[in-house]
Amino acid sequence: MKTLPFVAFLLLLAGCGPDIPNLDSPGRTIVCLGDSITSGVGAAGQPYPGLLAEKLGVEVINAGVPGDTSEDGLARVEEVLALDPWLVIVELGGNDILRQVSPARSEAALRKILDRLLAARVVPVLVEIEVPFRGKYAEVFERIDYDYDIPIVEDTLGEILLDADLKADPIHPNAAGQRILAEAVADVVAPILEARRKR
Repeated sequence: MKTLPFVAFLLLLAGCGPDIPNLDSPGRTIVCLGDSITSGVGAAGQPYPGLLAEKLGVEVINAGVPGDTSEDGLARVEEVLALDPWLVIVELGGNDILRQVSPARSEAALRKILDRLLAARVVPVLVEIEVPFRGKYAEVFERIDYDYDIPIVEDTLGEILLDADLKADPIHPNAAGQRILAEAVADVVAPILEARRKR
């Protein structure tokens, strides 16, 4: 899975790192498209989009809707695009697992979301849903990672959901978990933001 460690960050700033699709997007905002984790259910403080905005010093719009599946997120893509984003962070898939949506349907919806964002000249960033949600659902993200040259926030959400100290309940990060998620997303988004500013 692809994240951007410090060395990659330096290469990106130097102009010889991996190409980020749609870095020249005409959009103006960052939008977080997601479910209850994005919206902040269970967190006593700010959910990760608000923390991300503080960390990066830019506006970040929280478009998280509790209960959304990947297909629900797909149905809202045009609403998200109406917010004029240049970058969209996609955090979806957990409710697919809870509702036993087939991995094939989840994958198809996620791919359609990414295809629509790319076609709209938006930079997509995908938050990986992995452990403790293993098996065929994890393979969905592995295939997407292989097929799409986009930034992915790997492992972090799964690690949070395996740590009782970072959860408000079995499926939602608490305030500490949201901070860790925000830091992981910022580690991926910050070099992209910097590269965009240098264009």
